[in-house]
Amino acid sequence: MKAERQLQILAVIGLVMVLLGGIGYLAMVASVDEGERGVMKAQGAVTGDILDPGWHFPLIPFYHSVEYIEIRPQTYTMSGDIHDGDVDEEDAVDFRSADQQHVGADITVRYAVVEDEVHEFHREWNTINQYEQRLLRPETIDTVAREASALNATEANSRDGRERLGDIIAEELRSESPSYVEIESVQVRDIHFDPSFESALEEVEIAQQEADAERTRAEGDADAERIRAEGEADALREVQEALTEENLALEQIRAYDEGTVYVIDGETPVILDPEDVEATDD
Repeated sequence: MKAERQLQILAVIGLVMVLLGGIGYLAMVASVDEGERGVMKAQGAVTGDILDPGWHFPLIPFYHSVEYIEIRPQTYTMSGDIHDGDVDEEDAVDFRSADQQHVGADITVRYAVVEDEVHEFHREWNTINQYEQRLLRPETIDTVAREASALNATEANSRDGRERLGDIIAEELRSESPSYVEIESVQVRDIHFDPSFESALEEVEIAQQEADAERTRAEGDADAERIRAEGEADALREVQEALTEENLALEQIRAYDEGTVYVIDGETPVILDPEDVEATDD
C-alpha cells in the first residue's frame, strides 16, 4: 500500500516536471508567422535582432522577449460609417470649405512597415496602433483642415478635388513619417455635406437636368424645322425647274406655229424670224 502511494506521488511529480519542462521549452521558443517579423528584446531593450518567419530557439525565459510587428500592408480608415472605420463611431474628418460649408471626408490611408527596420519602428512607436494614433491620424486631420479649406464644397466633392486632396495628405504623411514606414496611398473615398446643403445640391441637379432636357427638345425641334424647310426649298426648286422646261417647250411650239425659227445655241434657246434669217443669208 505504501509502495503504491509512493508510485502515485512519483507519477504526479513526473507529470508536474513534464508540464514545467513543456512550459519552459515554450518559453525558450519564439514562433514568427508569415507576414510578421519578430523584434528581439533583452531585459526589455531592443537588441537589433530581427526574427524571420519560423521557430527560433533558445530564448532565455524572463530575460529575452519578442515583439511581433506586421509587415503586411495596413489600412487605417476614418469614416462617417461606424461599420467602415477603425473606430466604433462616426469618424469622418471634418473641415470647413472655402464657401463655409461643413464637410466630412471619408479617408483611407494605406501603409506598410519596412521589414528590415521593424526594430527601429518598435523602438520609436512600440506598436502599429501607437503609430496610427500618435502620428498618422492627427497628421491626416491637420492636413485636411489646412488644405481642404481652400476648396469649395463642390470642388472637394469632385473626382479631381478628392484625388488632389488625397495626394496632398499622402505627401504630408511621407514627410512626417519615419523612413521605415512606407505610405503607399491615401484615398478620399467620399465627401459628406450638411443635410440642408445636400438638399440644395439635389435641387440644383434636378434643375440642371430639366434645363438639359428642355435644351435637347429645343435642338430637336430646330433640327426638324430646318429639315422641313430644306425639303420645301428642294421641292420648290424642282417645281421651278419643271415649269422652266415646260415654258421652253410651249415657246418652241408657238414658234413653229407662227413660222419663226427656234434655234438652240448650246443650251440657250433663241427664236428668230424667218425673214431675218433670209436677209442675213442674202
